[in-house]
Amino acid sequence: MGRPRLSLLHLLGASALAMGAAGCHRDGCVGGDDGQCVPPPACAALAYQCAAPKLRAEIIGQMDAERVAGPKAQAAAGDFLFENDLIRVVIDAPEHPHHLAPTGGAILDLAPITPTPTGQPADQTNAIYHAAGVLPRDAVHYDSAVADPGIDAPAAGAYKAVIFRGHLEGNPKVTVVTRYEVRPCEPGVRVRTDLYNGAPDPNTLFLTDGFFWGDNNLAPFVPAKGLGFVQPDLDLLHLDSAWRSWPFLAARSQSVPDTSYAAISCDRDESAGFNSTTLTASGVPLGVTLSGDGFHFERFILAEWGSGLAPAVAEAMHVRTLVHGDPPAVTVSGRVVANGVGVDGHAGRGASLLFYEPAPGPNPDDPAGITPRNEVVPDSNGNFAVALPPNRSYRVQAYAFGLPAAAPTSFAVAATDASIGDLTIPASAELNVAVESAPGVPASFAELVVIPIADPAVTGAAVPSVYSLFPGCVPMLGPPDGASPACNRALTADKAPFTKLLVPAPGQYHVYATRGPFSSIDVADVTVAPGETPTITLQVQSLADQILPQGQGVISGDFHVHGGASFDSGIPDQDRVVSFLATGVDVVIATDHNVVTSYASTLAALGATNALGLISGVEQTPNILWYYVPGDTFPKTLGHFNFWPLVPDFFATRNGAPWAELREPGQLMDDMDGLFAGDTAGVRQLNHPYSLAKLGRDQGYPKAIGYDPRDPIPDTPTDGYSFAANALARAPGGHNRNIDWDVEEVMTGASRADWLRYRALWFSLLNQGFLRAGTANSDSHSLAVERIGYPRNLIWGGHDKTKLATDNAELASFDTDVRKGHLEGTNGPVLDVTISDGAGKIYRPDLTVSIPPVTSLARLNVTVTAAPWIPVDEVRVFVNGVQKPLPSNIKPGTFAVNRLGTDAPTYSLSFSLAPLLPAKGDAWIVVEAGMVQPTEPDTDDDGLPDLPDTDVPTRPADDNERFDVEAIAPGVWPTAFTNPFLIDVDGDGAWTKPGLP
Repeated sequence: MGRPRLSLLHLLGASALAMGAAGCHRDGCVGGDDGQCVPPPACAALAYQCAAPKLRAEIIGQMDAERVAGPKAQAAAGDFLFENDLIRVVIDAPEHPHHLAPTGGAILDLAPITPTPTGQPADQTNAIYHAAGVLPRDAVHYDSAVADPGIDAPAAGAYKAVIFRGHLEGNPKVTVVTRYEVRPCEPGVRVRTDLYNGAPDPNTLFLTDGFFWGDNNLAPFVPAKGLGFVQPDLDLLHLDSAWRSWPFLAARSQSVPDTSYAAISCDRDESAGFNSTTLTASGVPLGVTLSGDGFHFERFILAEWGSGLAPAVAEAMHVRTLVHGDPPAVTVSGRVVANGVGVDGHAGRGASLLFYEPAPGPNPDDPAGITPRNEVVPDSNGNFAVALPPNRSYRVQAYAFGLPAAAPTSFAVAATDASIGDLTIPASAELNVAVESAPGVPASFAELVVIPIADPAVTGAAVPSVYSLFPGCVPMLGPPDGASPACNRALTADKAPFTKLLVPAPGQYHVYATRGPFSSIDVADVTVAPGETPTITLQVQSLADQILPQGQGVISGDFHVHGGASFDSGIPDQDRVVSFLATGVDVVIATDHNVVTSYASTLAALGATNALGLISGVEQTPNILWYYVPGDTFPKTLGHFNFWPLVPDFFATRNGAPWAELREPGQLMDDMDGLFAGDTAGVRQLNHPYSLAKLGRDQGYPKAIGYDPRDPIPDTPTDGYSFAANALARAPGGHNRNIDWDVEEVMTGASRADWLRYRALWFSLLNQGFLRAGTANSDSHSLAVERIGYPRNLIWGGHDKTKLATDNAELASFDTDVRKGHLEGTNGPVLDVTISDGAGKIYRPDLTVSIPPVTSLARLNVTVTAAPWIPVDEVRVFVNGVQKPLPSNIKPGTFAVNRLGTDAPTYSLSFSLAPLLPAKGDAWIVVEAGMVQPTEPDTDDDGLPDLPDTDVPTRPADDNERFDVEAIAPGVWPTAFTNPFLIDVDGDGAWTKPGLP
């Protein structure tokens, strides 16, 4: 789809044109867009004043340093920037589409200017775009934009504005014109959208803002009965079941920069739509628009600095007072105390308060009957102030560590501000933890993990959450997708002698220190009472010299990670980089969704430039549903793919990443040709092939097209093959086929069921001669929900990680070794596997070199090593995808004997190769080692093994060999796998694919 290119002159426009056109229609553009009409200013009743009004607007240029701070900032040259004394807002140019929007014209960055010494704006938004329905054809497609220079501050009525013109993506006769306006002293942006149905038939439309939260970054809230942070299940087939209305929408971040947002309709009393942590639609209620009719939607979208929801909600209520005549809110103040001392809210970890109107009837705390109104986080002294509607009765529930901290308190307010005094909650405890690499030597970076000594599944302990969102952490030391501490873990650095951790008290905990799977672990058991501050010292040391093959130049790398720049990640960049260092990964590929990023400046700020090899890349992640698979009700997206190495261009849209939408995989690959850094061939990786869909968007390409690994794939599409097989063979852009990725994720994250499915696809492709290296990556979006480096890759080739960012030859050599399969995947165990031909030649896995005919002297040699807390029970050998019985295996008790020890056990085996091979035809061999894992049956006959629910890992018994693994990396089933050896069994000098069974 082409994108209009707009000249700077066209974008700037002329104020005379904008002002003179205002009279073209009695009510803006609701009677149709003639190219000159202009919607009038939105929210006319708003009136703000301030001591030092400020206002500016400009189009960002190539030399401007106008990108706001904050993890989500993506402003590019050509975008529209507005700033006053309180906020900075960026609206992307029409030719700069992001996320779910087919074009620009969306609020891309919206940041409050913080009252800190730097006054740096802090953006936490992904995008706020426009639509008139839920399907892609209902999204607004903007073709042009004209800036209205407006009136400069401090004149009365000062403003700056920009007008976007377009239509619905699927119907150009339904025109849409949107006016964005910023005025001095106002904490938000005024928005008015005029829609006109010029089609010959009626249209059922709801004009809405789509707030693309992206899953994990912000917690959305609506003050309506049974809602608040609670969200109805969102199903595209039954959207009506999630449809609600509300007086305003708000949201607050889970991590720094502390930011909250709100959106208030100005031209109608309530907004309507659906609300979820992925996407919220808030706009004009659904209705039929006749041919020749139109309507408008006015709203004020604001941003506030500070912890919790209260700053944005207070301002939203003030806006409603101005535009709807609501009674002014009252301020309710008080203090949260423990043992008579004010409790620091610690961004909501130590304490937060949810205010709600009680449910009618005998159960005032019935979640379905309460009406949540606001949430506040106490300051460092326990003080709080919260805005609430006047003349009502309320209850307030105190929370700490994601759980109710005391019984709710009831109170009533009149029409004036009031104090409710002290709210008492139990005191927490504070652990002071030091991590050392040797006695008296602080570990540079490490990770702490806290778990209750008693199994919550046995004790029936309540599961913490963020007001019902993001549950599952026991204990919850911080929001799971936020900064450290997150969930039940925290990062440490040697710049401070101790890491201080607030924990619920009374409590009994195992406190672990870990530095990744190639280090020892240490653990202390503590019992804490309220107010206590015990000190713990833990020692962990690197075992890499014992575990990794020596003399082979092996380094480890995670090729799939996410930081704050990803739309579904909330972890700050500093914590992201510290997490890399704390888990002992040597190389990280930055693969944020649809944006090219780099952590180089953060690594430098930590003084650790040479401790980590960084390569910039991208995960191309389509969001717009468009591709129809026969038999499916809704269109699909077509999976996720990683590409590297790339060079970020911080003035380009998406930092230089091509647009990922409406593209088959082959076209994504075509887009990347010529963009790889250092003139390398680059690496193209298929991510999580059979991962489940989110909000109808398939994350794995083979799953999206319904590929059964038992189906043969042609080299080019032809009759007689399945739809999915032909789709894989297609070259939609005329160059790369959809199957032309270089590597496939065989192991992603901790899911054992996913690994078995991905492995089945890999084995199928190898049998069919589509030789793709297998990789293992964490796909980590946070500190806690996924773990960096579990799993990871071990890359052979003697690479210098410190040169990957600066030496093109080193980078090209690294990528070549990855494509050739000179690597293994592991989430703990380490394999060193060779084939010796009996005549002095040694072979390692390689997708480009086949091993000559095998003699009786040829042997398969396997060495397995692991940290003492990583259990390994067997070696598995697969020949053409079939597991072969072995004459010997790992001796019971070799691994995980002294789990806290510092001696890494090693076991070596050697087998005659000939008995493992087929009598005729060529072969490939993959070796695995780890815990026992039979091949699961395919119970639903889709060509993929199905792991029974009863085999999903749960917390093992304390004396189980997996206990420490499950505590440190939940769900991980220790496993390592090699890439293939190619065996020329028939001796014709060329390796021939074995074919499907």
